[in-house]
Amino acid sequence: MSDDMLQTIENDRGSRLLDIAREEYPYLQDKQIDFLYSPSKFNDKSGVLEFYPPDEPGAPDRPRPKELPMGRVGIEVFSPKTRPIDVLGDYVSHWGVNVDPKLQDYYSRFQQSVPEEVMQKRYQEHQRLFGEKRPYQDWYDISGFPEYFRGYVFNQFPEDFSQQQFNAEQMQLLNEVRKYLGIQ
Repeated sequence: MSDDMLQTIENDRGSRLLDIAREEYPYLQDKQIDFLYSPSKFNDKSGVLEFYPPDEPGAPDRPRPKELPMGRVGIEVFSPKTRPIDVLGDYVSHWGVNVDPKLQDYYSRFQQSVPEEVMQKRYQEHQRLFGEKRPYQDWYDISGFPEYFRGYVFNQFPEDFSQQQFNAEQMQLLNEVRKYLGIQ
């Protein structure tokens, strides 16, 4: 297959990623989500996707795209390697935990089970490895804890890391989240 054909297939899959995620994860089927596929913006600093809550205009250096109107949940995907489970993970960890009572409960219980020192250490690692500059609480609320919650549930952490990171009670809780969301 030619490079052009592969690119066309990749772009088609990217633009259909939300539909694919809804097929694989029925939890998303009734969720109102605006979606934009922007592979031309993909680089080392872009990450694989960006979630926009209804009231989030984006950062000054990375404003919310006009295709994702304010007042609605939006997801912009940059990387062609983004998986349907990544779309589900960002929706759940940035929005679902705020609006779905069952997910709110899981998220709250998981937060209460994680010692502050664990998150402080992760913050220091993010400062060192990724140049994190936000104050701790901003990082924790916006990125740090949502990432920690997503890591095992949405297969974003290596299995051996999760086994070392989480105790049996936490794993049981996170497996309940997986079951609730229909993750195999």
